[in-house]
Amino acid sequence: MHSPSNGIRVLGTVCLLLSVSVFTFSQTTAGRILGNVSDQSGATVAGAAVVVTDVQRGTTRVVATDSSGNYAAPDLQPGVYKVRAEAKGFKSVERVNIVVEVAEDLRVDITLPTGQVSETVVVTDEVPLVDTTSSTLGGTLSNAEINDLPLNGRNYENLLQLRPGVERYPGGGFSTTSTNGLRAEDNAYFVEGLFNSEPYSGQAIINGAGIAGDSATILPIDSIQEFNVEELAPAEFGWKPGAVVNVGLKSGTNQIHGTGFAFGRDGVHTDARNYFNTVPNTKLDRTLEQYGGSAGGPIVKDRVFFFAAYEGQIYDERLLWECARQHYLPRLGIERHHFYTARGLLCGLAV
Repeated sequence: MHSPSNGIRVLGTVCLLLSVSVFTFSQTTAGRILGNVSDQSGATVAGAAVVVTDVQRGTTRVVATDSSGNYAAPDLQPGVYKVRAEAKGFKSVERVNIVVEVAEDLRVDITLPTGQVSETVVVTDEVPLVDTTSSTLGGTLSNAEINDLPLNGRNYENLLQLRPGVERYPGGGFSTTSTNGLRAEDNAYFVEGLFNSEPYSGQAIINGAGIAGDSATILPIDSIQEFNVEELAPAEFGWKPGAVVNVGLKSGTNQIHGTGFAFGRDGVHTDARNYFNTVPNTKLDRTLEQYGGSAGGPIVKDRVFFFAAYEGQIYDERLLWECARQHYLPRLGIERHHFYTARGLLCGLAV
């Protein structure tokens, strides 16, 4: 006779596995290429072989069209792809320069002309900008755009308000990003598919600004492949009515790439005086240094890749304070503070 406790244990294990699998596969940065293969008369071509190739990493995915001529290649890393379709009695057709963004469904329809399968027709037309696969609003900012746009503090969240409907309350700072008039805690943040929202305030854990001051931990800008802001997001992203901010991180490719940067501000000679720091008091300076770099490349070509990034900041500042002494006369004082903060460190492997 089986014990009731054994049945409860088995049931609990099954529920745990199901919940983990749902969490693992529901929120992701991976995209998908889907479409239809037809002949020149518009008739669908069933059983056509569709080869999806990641140009940067050299990996391929082979799928076949169903009885309606439809195909889908899921779980694609953001990047540049080419799609090749071939079937008996038709020339092969290859679509190139197909850019898959974070968590994007991209429709690529292919028309096969009659001829020998050994003949290949290369199509260079761009994929239409209008997304007909989803009603989700929003958009994506790539790493090139992130690096090219002025970005105070090198915090990607300062670019969120470039998306329609997203704004920051005057002054910025802690819990101030609103979407379409909703509260700041109604947004959801994800990094590589992992939930990144702090439960109390709803803001991001990584890149979350302090009540006073900038973020304590930041993703290095050079480690971000791109990020996507979605409004009216699909149900898979959960219970939040605001925007879904989905950050995709870089991975290595078959080529070795790296970056390095250093920014500095000399507060001694270039900063103006604090309004309350009047002459003849000593001028209070604030010096800022930001530095870091990234590197990525192959470990095993076409199979295993590495990527790492680091970013750090050093503050050196003197603060003005006021206190009361005998007879309640105010007295000004000066303190010097040194802040050495490692802002971000990211290492990863991709297979």
